[in-house]
Amino acid sequence: MNQTISQSCDRLLSWVVGTDFCGWDLFDGLNARLFKSTPLSRSRFSRLAWIQLFKNSPVNFRIITKVPKERNPKGLGLFVSALLRLNKTEGAKKLLVELLAMRCAGYSGSSWGYNFDWQARAFFVPRGTPNMVTTVFIAQAFLDAFEKTGEETCLDPAREACTFIRENLLLEPGPCFAYIPCEEARVHNANMLGAALLAKVYAVTGEKPLLEISKAAMRYSVNALRDDFSWPYGERDHHQFVDNFHTGFNLVALSDWMEASGDWGWEDELRGAYRYFLENFWLQDGCPKYYNNRLYPIDVHCTAQGIVTCIKLREYDPGSLEMARKIARWAIDYMQDAAGYFYYQKTRWYTNRIPYIRWSQAWMLYALSWLLEGSI
Repeated sequence: MNQTISQSCDRLLSWVVGTDFCGWDLFDGLNARLFKSTPLSRSRFSRLAWIQLFKNSPVNFRIITKVPKERNPKGLGLFVSALLRLNKTEGAKKLLVELLAMRCAGYSGSSWGYNFDWQARAFFVPRGTPNMVTTVFIAQAFLDAFEKTGEETCLDPAREACTFIRENLLLEPGPCFAYIPCEEARVHNANMLGAALLAKVYAVTGEKPLLEISKAAMRYSVNALRDDFSWPYGERDHHQFVDNFHTGFNLVALSDWMEASGDWGWEDELRGAYRYFLENFWLQDGCPKYYNNRLYPIDVHCTAQGIVTCIKLREYDPGSLEMARKIARWAIDYMQDAAGYFYYQKTRWYTNRIPYIRWSQAWMLYALSWLLEGSI
């Protein structure tokens, strides 16, 4: 099985390197030059509908509407962490240099956002606006580089990311960390990822204020765990769904926070939530369910995060490593193209084969690198 995973990883890496780490993104529809040239680009409804069309169609309209292939900051962060785990340090360092040049201007510390405008139901996010999740995974890439090389210059951007989070994303009462600046929506995976990053930097630098605020923020989301150990996505009425990969984010973030802080007070909650994750989001053959109560769409992002979650929490269930292998085996058999890249989704009626660079390729390379390391 390790050979199968290794070969899959090699084929994926070869394909990604062949693209020079460039590609389309699931949410990049507003980068379409033809759309930007029309009055529709000024309409909230039109922007939302346009993004959903590009997201849900198995036909790739990006070519005819002139959406350029680009490097995605979050994708690069995931690629860096994967390359470091695969002992390709020099390649990772080159991407880190580029990430430094991609930092967002106008905010304290260091932060990163997406390379496209993004219209959500509640708000519009212009290209380059920093967000929690992108910033955390890129900061983690710098922490991974620091751990691998011992170079202090790799630690600085992660520390500066903590400054950005504390000064631009802190919500009260709570406290709770926001997803983007100046937005009050409370989303648990964003909050917990931010809290985990602060604890990890504290573990290296010993800065107690980072630990104190991170514990308070983590408590906010742990308290949102339901009696059956399911985690709602967020606080708003339309955020009450329970889905696969965001639950995985929460589990890994809580585990990382406890390991970094040395405080294991929420271990019972973690154990119960992980058991819920294993029992409610997977078919017997390793196929992922998107929601706790619904199979479709079958999404490769769930696969990738599922592998990472099972590897990171393997001490809490004796079958975790085998489960990670089973999830990977299913994805390799049903979601990997002969060219090496991974498909985006399977619905009840069709397979969406568009090779998204961040959502699919970066996440699967990241996941497979974790599995290869964890299987040794």
